[in-house]
Amino acid sequence: MSRALEVVVASGKGGTGKTTISSFLLSYFSKRGLNIIGVDADVEAPDLVIALGQAKLRNSEEIHDSLIAIINEDRCTLCGKCYDACQFSAIDWNGKPIVIRELCEGCEVCSYVCDANAIRMEKIKTGEIKIYDTEFCKVITGELEIGRKHSGKLVDILKNVARDNIKNGVIIVDAAAGTGCPVISSIAGSDYLVIVVEPTIYSIRTATKIVRIGENFGVNMGCVINKYDMNKPYVESIEKWARENNVNILGAVPYDESIVRAYVSMQGILKYSPNSIAVKYMKEIAEKLLDILGVEI
Repeated sequence: MSRALEVVVASGKGGTGKTTISSFLLSYFSKRGLNIIGVDADVEAPDLVIALGQAKLRNSEEIHDSLIAIINEDRCTLCGKCYDACQFSAIDWNGKPIVIRELCEGCEVCSYVCDANAIRMEKIKTGEIKIYDTEFCKVITGELEIGRKHSGKLVDILKNVARDNIKNGVIIVDAAAGTGCPVISSIAGSDYLVIVVEPTIYSIRTATKIVRIGENFGVNMGCVINKYDMNKPYVESIEKWARENNVNILGAVPYDESIVRAYVSMQGILKYSPNSIAVKYMKEIAEKLLDILGVEI
């Protein structure tokens, strides 16, 4: 491979087992000898490192890539154009324009409409990027500054850091829950999308939104049915959904309490319980994914 393949693991709703699948793929591919690196793209609540077990922080870097409007009161003519132009209600008016920092998107519209040149944009801290060494691989993770809105941009930076750290092999991106900016940034530019679902109507409803995002970027997709035995009658509906949406079913994983115990012990499931029923099924899924990606080890 001339470059690393990018596999994104997403779900739509939270709690489907997305990070469990991501961490397993990283640990299993590493044990199989594949050059691998992980990206935790949930920059508001990163936990991929925890799912992989103990980790050592190698490097941490602050990212100042967000903008916020600063108003020069001495130049301001109180015309109100900035207040009228802001679509995010980030400028309040109390006899003069006041920027609400937590709401400012840094779009710069206010500075463009200001005839007095009283508004400038200032770079502020977006968050931090951290590189961890785990037993299995490096993990690139980020932490968005509290109240900051540029989660998608931070995810894009994380992926570029991962690309700089691996020139061939596979990058596993553990996406955030939901369908917002960080998830869209995770899927953009990827080679394959693994959608983790559980046998519930709500899971399929949100997973359908993930499919639409994948379609928009022209990404091939497969799904994992996690905890399938908790509602077996609904599995048939998921299989029908997958056919209708051109989503390949990679496999199904039964509910296994050893996964919960592995989390409590802060160990990856492959290390904590290598002979568990969940590991057996996830190995089959991992091997099928390698075949789809055309990766030879």
